[in-house]
Amino acid sequence: MVCKKCKEVLPDDATACTCCGYKIKQKKPKEPKAPKEKKPIDKQSIISKLKLGGVIAGLVVVVVIIISLIISLFTGEGIKTAEELSEYIGESVFDAINESNLKVSDESKFSAVNNAVKFDYLIESEDSVKVDGINFPEWAVTICLNEDEEIVTVTYTDFTVCKKNHKGEEADGEINLDNVKKNQKFKKVFDEIDLDPYSITYENAFVTYTYKYYYEDEAENEQAVRLTVTYNKNMEYQYFNSTPVYPSDI
Repeated sequence: MVCKKCKEVLPDDATACTCCGYKIKQKKPKEPKAPKEKKPIDKQSIISKLKLGGVIAGLVVVVVIIISLIISLFTGEGIKTAEELSEYIGESVFDAINESNLKVSDESKFSAVNNAVKFDYLIESEDSVKVDGINFPEWAVTICLNEDEEIVTVTYTDFTVCKKNHKGEEADGEINLDNVKKNQKFKKVFDEIDLDPYSITYENAFVTYTYKYYYEDEAENEQAVRLTVTYNKNMEYQYFNSTPVYPSDI
């Protein structure tokens, strides 16, 4: 090695310069690091975790299936019936009944429906709901015919929309669809309205959704409104009509 002070050449193990006396610090040799011990793989733990994950995933799938079945079996029965019958629009009602195996009636079990709704045949829920103390079926699918006994319209009506108030659902204000463009997709318009439809009417070229709702006007009075929104067969928006409903009209 070489002395840093006087540059005298010294042995590698020198601790001081023999010429100038400069003390030299010897570097301690680095001790080799012991290799890290690899932890043994706990195969049983991995298998247990995989099994647990599989069980959880399976439970999630089962829950989703159960919820879907509940929705399809109970909440969508009326709409499914209406959609099935709408496939026979323009055809004989008797062919529709025979081919669909649906049990129809020419009279409702509820007098309120017979008095308030125009129809030739209907299918209705066995369960009932009270609207202003009057019994209605929870839902009904009504069929109107032409002179040749061919189906002209099929209408699904959800009477539960009016169970809290005969005016329908409460809204934050009047619903206006003037800014909605023609042929807009159904979902966007449906989300814009954000209400449950009171009825859905299927006819030859169009499907019309009817909403019954009310809101508080500037005079703090409840204003009832009947809103109809019409779509083409591809469920693209065509037009709407909003009509205020007054006590004398109800």
